Amino acid sequence: MKKNMLTKAVIGICVAVLSLAGCGSAGSTADQGQVLNIGSQMSSFPSLDTGAITSAGYEGQRLIGNLVYEGLTKRDISNPNAAAGVAPALAESWSVSDNGLEYTMKLRKGVTFHDGDKWNSDALIYNINRYTKPDDPNYDKTLLTYYTVLTYVDHVEKVDDYTVKFVLKEPFAFFLADLYNVYFASPKSLKEHGSKGQASHPVGTGPFVFDSLQANQSITFSKNAKYWGTVPKLDKIVVQLIPDASARTAVLRSGRVDWIEGAQPDDLASLQQAGFAVTQNAFDWEWSWQLYTSENGPLSNKKVRQALNYAIDREAICKDLLHGTAQPATQFFAPASLYYDKSDDTYTYDLDKAKQLLQEAGYPNGFEMKVGYITAGSGAMQPKAMNEALQAQLAKVGVKVTFDPVDFSTMYGKLAEGNTGWDAANQAFSLEQPSSWSWSMGSKEEGGYFDYRNEQFDELWKKALVTTDDKERASLLTQAGRVATDDAPWLFVCHDTAPRAMSTKVKGFVQPKSWWIEFNDVYIG
Repeated sequence: MKKNMLTKAVIGICVAVLSLAGCGSAGSTADQGQVLNIGSQMSSFPSLDTGAITSAGYEGQRLIGNLVYEGLTKRDISNPNAAAGVAPALAESWSVSDNGLEYTMKLRKGVTFHDGDKWNSDALIYNINRYTKPDDPNYDKTLLTYYTVLTYVDHVEKVDDYTVKFVLKEPFAFFLADLYNVYFASPKSLKEHGSKGQASHPVGTGPFVFDSLQANQSITFSKNAKYWGTVPKLDKIVVQLIPDASARTAVLRSGRVDWIEGAQPDDLASLQQAGFAVTQNAFDWEWSWQLYTSENGPLSNKKVRQALNYAIDREAICKDLLHGTAQPATQFFAPASLYYDKSDDTYTYDLDKAKQLLQEAGYPNGFEMKVGYITAGSGAMQPKAMNEALQAQLAKVGVKVTFDPVDFSTMYGKLAEGNTGWDAANQAFSLEQPSSWSWSMGSKEEGGYFDYRNEQFDELWKKALVTTDDKERASLLTQAGRVATDDAPWLFVCHDTAPRAMSTKVKGFVQPKSWWIEFNDVYIG
């Protein structure tokens, strides 16, 4: 029986590899030129319309959205050893009024959309109207849900053909940072084909042009030879859907892809021995359990939440299970965060302290809890193995954990609907956008999925949102993180380093301290 099971497993992986054969062999060929094949963690492709791409998480943005579209700003990863900041993109410069309400932007000249339409003030206003005005023929209310930054905008004024002024309803310190993925589509394309056309055939200004989509298999982009910035060295990028981690490793070994996202930690050593390159870098990525703290039950008690955080062995998970591809999370912020303060590192592995806190909280024999977790997708790491390790560790203090594994889209559908039947949800995300913390750290009234309520945290966080001085704002957010660390609304587990594996033929890639990556300098050599 064991032999038959092993045979079936091998056949399963071989089928996964062979099913990708139609995607073409990896790397550069005489006929195709420079072609980079990427094995992604995504289980399905999102709509290709601007904001809708963000529904596939950061992987959807870096492997689809940022190839074909651009925003006014982008993440600054010019220094791979520094946390990502804000850099110009379709806006080449800006100035901010003293009251923080007016942002005057000089738009980049000489930029065209992939269909030849011009990028200018009219194109910008056309897109902003599409997102914000219900009477616009291409208005889609769901797109605005991806772009909450635009809810701060009162109106946009055209100053001249390449200058616009955004007038805000109230000061918003992260306005520039949050514009990075407010993507701009060709007005000409929208007029001719509407939102449905954009969803299936996107037309932006990015370094790559949409080529083709094979449903549930792959998406292909070609080089934008007229790109305003550094013209890509690659002729094509093919992104393949391979949500199974073992299958991704198999297709890399077979040569069917050149690069895989979310490489399995168990495979890294053997891949390196086989001559593949492995890259990783610490960045602001939180892998945690978000706890339902406001509902009646054990998790409404701060001591219980702190006990859970002392009961887990993060070092063992990061070193033994993940083979050094993650860092232990001992507080709210990752060491790579702009707001991290080492003095706030709090939680260590201390079973005696965990038991003492549970005793003081009235749960000396522990309790039962149910956790929903994402089985695969953008930044999910090794969810099954990691959650089972946490389950075993928490059992040592009497906490009995059961799981409800769901896919990426089901997770967010259930959270949005509420009444999940869970006591916690396991997700992974970045805290680099404090303006987006409301879903994970806000009350229900603020759109928070977990109805977290802490007046001290709220006061510091909301003050930071309107504080334009960089140092003062960072100080406020560090203080807010200190409060959250003590209050423990999450089970702080680890921070990802985004391990990738690729052929040594892939050149020009330097992994930054960010989920954001760029392909302009990447080539097959």
